[in-house]
Amino acid sequence: SGYLRDSNYDDFFSSIATGQYFQFDSKSGAVDGVHTFSPTLVLNVRAGYNRYIRITDADPGSRGIDLSTLGFPASYNNLVDPRVRRFPVINIGGYTSTYNGTLFRPTDTAMALASMDKLAGKHTLKFGMEYRAYIENQYADDNVSTGSFTFDSSWTRGPLNTAAGAPVGQSMASFLLGLPASGFIDRRASYAQKSSVWAPYFQDEWRVNSNLTLTLGLRYEYEGPLTERFDRTVRGYDLATPLPIAQQIRTAYARNPIPEVPVAQLPVSGGLTFANVGGLPRTLWNADRNNFMPRVGAAWKLGSNTVIRGGYGIFYGFLGARRGDVVQTGFTQTTPMNPSLDGGLTFRATLSNPFPDGVIEPLGATPGIMSNVGNAVTAFNQNPLAPMMQRWQVGIQRTLPGRWVAEATYVGNRGSDIELSRNLNALPNQFLSTSPFRDQTRINFLSQNFPNPYQALLPGTGRAGALISRATLLTAYPHFTSINLAENTGSSSYHSAQFRLERRFSSGWTFQSAYTFSKFIEAIGLLNGADVVPHRAISDQDFPHRFVATGIWELPFGKGRRFGSRAPGAEIWSGWQVQGVYTFQSGQALSWGNVLFTGDIKNIPLDNRTVDRWFNTGAGFERTPALQLASNLRTFPQRLSGVRGDGVNGWDLSAIKNTKLFGERVNAQLRGEFLNAFNTPNFSNPIVDPTNTAFGQVTAQKNYARRVQLAIRVVF
Repeated sequence: SGYLRDSNYDDFFSSIATGQYFQFDSKSGAVDGVHTFSPTLVLNVRAGYNRYIRITDADPGSRGIDLSTLGFPASYNNLVDPRVRRFPVINIGGYTSTYNGTLFRPTDTAMALASMDKLAGKHTLKFGMEYRAYIENQYADDNVSTGSFTFDSSWTRGPLNTAAGAPVGQSMASFLLGLPASGFIDRRASYAQKSSVWAPYFQDEWRVNSNLTLTLGLRYEYEGPLTERFDRTVRGYDLATPLPIAQQIRTAYARNPIPEVPVAQLPVSGGLTFANVGGLPRTLWNADRNNFMPRVGAAWKLGSNTVIRGGYGIFYGFLGARRGDVVQTGFTQTTPMNPSLDGGLTFRATLSNPFPDGVIEPLGATPGIMSNVGNAVTAFNQNPLAPMMQRWQVGIQRTLPGRWVAEATYVGNRGSDIELSRNLNALPNQFLSTSPFRDQTRINFLSQNFPNPYQALLPGTGRAGALISRATLLTAYPHFTSINLAENTGSSSYHSAQFRLERRFSSGWTFQSAYTFSKFIEAIGLLNGADVVPHRAISDQDFPHRFVATGIWELPFGKGRRFGSRAPGAEIWSGWQVQGVYTFQSGQALSWGNVLFTGDIKNIPLDNRTVDRWFNTGAGFERTPALQLASNLRTFPQRLSGVRGDGVNGWDLSAIKNTKLFGERVNAQLRGEFLNAFNTPNFSNPIVDPTNTAFGQVTAQKNYARRVQLAIRVVF
């Protein structure tokens, strides 16, 4: 099977400077074979392949453009690979910029499965092996790989540099003069990544007797670590290896040390590692090899109308290509444009020659431990764990008179080893203020600046400034601005009582309703960057109450119905059906920042909420901007269960008319659908920033106003 969609957008002037090309291309195929060895033994072999390609590109006419036709020098044109070359990004203040976005990303999924079914007395055995491969390639050069140029009033306002810019015109004047205020060109790396999964399994369905069935199973999953075909990726973070410039850093620091960090204790170790470099393997982490997933289930029939069911199982999440992409620090490089070195008195880089010093080429893994030192880095946890979910449930279902069925179920879930992100360079909690109020003394202490020991050693980085703060020097790796790694310390818990009532279709009508009462708590984020364990709070996906009811009624009028079967015009009244869906759901728990609150949390909710006062803004919130907390150990919870946004409360109705044509061979269906039939607004969450003048107010609606859809469908 296949699907292809081609689209073109925003070609405002039918020129190569505007427009976007967009394509979805999906193709899939599968084979399935069954062999019966005996009446009690059957083999099933299946294989499938799916390829999905997402493509975005600039106007097709700009592909491979000769930049010299736009006035750029031939030398600049030759700096850009023709396969990458597109119309450059032009940003003129006050005007819409030209397009930026080139992507070619094929995603392939291959699957093979061999399974056996064996009948052995009261046992039905199922066992086999499954293999899945996930492959993704990406080319995302974007138009900035040809160049990006921004024009504003920097060079055209006057007569002094401090003069205010004119409302319009000066940015365009800069463009006409060919004098960008800034610009850059990228060298973007592509990638070809892959991970695979092997999963043997066994299951025994045992009919103990006519009333009791037990299901026992075990599945094991091994997911190989992610690899990149040409090793163009970061692997991990080396905590211990000293930097080649370690001694120079400490020598420079010794001139102006701070009391809290003696010279000999200034961290000078740590940096990135790369795949297949320095004796490291091509894989990006060490495999998680203990993912055993037992499953247990039971169904017990009590009499002819009641069944009790229960089960327990362990399930694991994924780690490979489905989780995220490779990290290509060092394999992508940006070359900045420096138009002037003297504030615009003279210009060394213009559109006539935007990069006179050439384009900096990526160094890949060549710098080794020095890669991207002075900037932010991201690396892979070398011993990740697949997130584990333990799920269990027990329920009772009973058939009632009148074709009714009632069911009550308890469902629980416990999550562990959930992934969250940690910045290894977070300021240690011991240096944060524990005052319940703004501690200006501590803020000043941490923000105090000193001569920067990295300035001369790390030019062109985030550590190239003349000054550096005390807070930065107190971090574990001050030679980086941040170090982001994933860790598997998160957890979650979910408990729910679920009820269902159904009236099976009969006599022209059916009805279904379901109610869930639940609680979902999670610990997947840090309240403070250096916290040892995640903060436990009510989840933003916790909706304590959810009720859904739906019904269908075939009107008993007209041909073949109870009333008016032979009345004149019976065809008009025949075949009508109405249906409706009602949905109610609790609102989302609001997420708070580092707010200063001195009251009682119980006083924040209001019994009578309005869009102008959704919660009690006077419960103890400090709203003065100058008195907000900073450099403090946060204690205010991330979310409060009792303070929620608006939920869901609405009706969707429809009316359907079925008409038989040409005997019974053709059915014409006229549908009228009324979404949010009673035009009930569901409001977006209120503003929770105490310094905002609209604090506590709802300023938007999250659902659509009433929509009416009419359609005709012909089935033959």
